[in-house]
Amino acid sequence: MKKILAIIVSLLVVAALFTACTETPEKPVPTEAPQATEAPVADPTAEPDPTPTAEPDPTPLPFADPYKVEIYDWVDGDVENMSFDTIFFDNTTITDGGVSAWKAENDETVDGTDGKIGSVGMRGWAGFTDEEIVAVGYQIDERLPVFDENGIFVTTEPAVKTAGGEHAQRFRVDIPVAGLYGSGHELKAVVKTDLGDLYYVNPDGSAYLLYYDGPAAAENAVDGEIKDGEYVLSYAIDSSNAKTWTGSDIGDRVISYHLSKAEDGVYVAIEGKGALAGDMLQINFNPGARIDEAKGLFLTFQVGGTLKVLQHNHKTALKDDDSADGAEITDLVEAKLAETENGFIVEAKIPADFFKVTDVEGADEFDLAKDNLYFGMFVVLNASEGFTNQPEAPAADSDWTAKSLGLHEYVVL
Repeated sequence: MKKILAIIVSLLVVAALFTACTETPEKPVPTEAPQATEAPVADPTAEPDPTPTAEPDPTPLPFADPYKVEIYDWVDGDVENMSFDTIFFDNTTITDGGVSAWKAENDETVDGTDGKIGSVGMRGWAGFTDEEIVAVGYQIDERLPVFDENGIFVTTEPAVKTAGGEHAQRFRVDIPVAGLYGSGHELKAVVKTDLGDLYYVNPDGSAYLLYYDGPAAAENAVDGEIKDGEYVLSYAIDSSNAKTWTGSDIGDRVISYHLSKAEDGVYVAIEGKGALAGDMLQINFNPGARIDEAKGLFLTFQVGGTLKVLQHNHKTALKDDDSADGAEITDLVEAKLAETENGFIVEAKIPADFFKVTDVEGADEFDLAKDNLYFGMFVVLNASEGFTNQPEAPAADSDWTAKSLGLHEYVVL
């Protein structure tokens, strides 16, 4: 009997254990999060971690245009005094001693819309405390400043020295406006000191500043005709300025260049008076001064029965070819050749992609709307006679580089 009771008790215990294992356990009550411990203090005697930390990439510096001319405001120098006394149209005195009143009455603007004014003259004086004024010139809009015979020193009276200091200098500058079309052009006087610095003579922002409204400009059109006011810039290579490295004489031939900038390209017109079939009318460009001037970006118009347009020396976004002999881009530009009584006229619109040089690092970032487009002109006539209009003649053994020819001193506006 005791044995039977023991068996029954054992079975009840097993059943209870089975039931306990199959029941869903109650959800445990979460315990509180442990308190944060302080970060360990580094042992100053420990060996440094040999794993190097990554260095951030340096921020690239913006491109610095090596040709850009910096002109300071008058107040940036150590100055004494200045005066703007007289305005001339050509050699006619418009006002003497009443410049401020004239400027106020005329809204600072010279009305040249009839095209009869050839130059606008400014006469007065300026003095720095410690610097000598060694040259006076002018600037039209944002073009490069010009120092030539149009800016001259005149007699500086003792009263001027008293008012402007021992370095005060009286001067007159005549700014050529013939052929300047459109309205709102800025005419500014610029002085150069013996330290090589350039200054606008503008203590109040507008002293030696006049605006000029010229005759109405014409629309650009590639039609083989060069119309008045169609181009912003005009230059020529002729007997008065032609320099040669080939020992030849340009004679009575005149090669005139005309350029204007548009949003999507540059309009170019070249008239070759006395040019013959096969002659090469050429321009060297340095977009934004981003390429080495020893190897310029040449644009060539070869005139004759048909027109050839060539790019030389660099690959561009327009043509992936850097042939020094010239890669033909005639079909990639809008161009027209017109034969005249004594030569040829070529007109073209050069797309903005031509000025994006792709084989020089960073040169394809040139922005036609923002960056300066430098250029220079030269021609090869009769297959072997080369001419530029640079101040100095190239060497007889010129290497035909832009650097040796000095072909960068103009800017397309």
